[in-house]
Amino acid sequence: MKLSCRRGVAGLLISLVLFLGCTMPPSAAQPPLSATAAQATLDSWNPNYCKVAEFYGLYKPEAAGTTQVAYVAIANPGDRAQKPVVYAANFQILTRPDGRSQWFLTSLITHGSGFLTRRQGWDALMIPVKEVSSKE
Repeated sequence: MKLSCRRGVAGLLISLVLFLGCTMPPSAAQPPLSATAAQATLDSWNPNYCKVAEFYGLYKPEAAGTTQVAYVAIANPGDRAQKPVVYAANFQILTRPDGRSQWFLTSLITHGSGFLTRRQGWDALMIPVKEVSSKE
């Protein structure tokens, strides 16, 4: 008797979860992240050290689209002898306190340089992406 009661309760809970999950309102459309906005953000967040030498493109690693990765070659504008290094710039959509969604640069990481590669870069960034007009 206890086994059938547990199955009934489990079935009721699963039905309730499925019902509530299906009736939730769809999330608002996410704002697009343009390559121009991503490059402008990378160029402006630390202009004394980082300048995008080449922008390879954006990659969307998940189907939901809340994360995008830009692959870029970055050089130090003050050091002409330095070769550009390839970085993966991670951008994520975050919800602001007022409910708006906005893209943020959250990390800039490279795995190259040296015999034993190690992860280098900036992990804890929270740089808001500002959309730039295409007329500039």
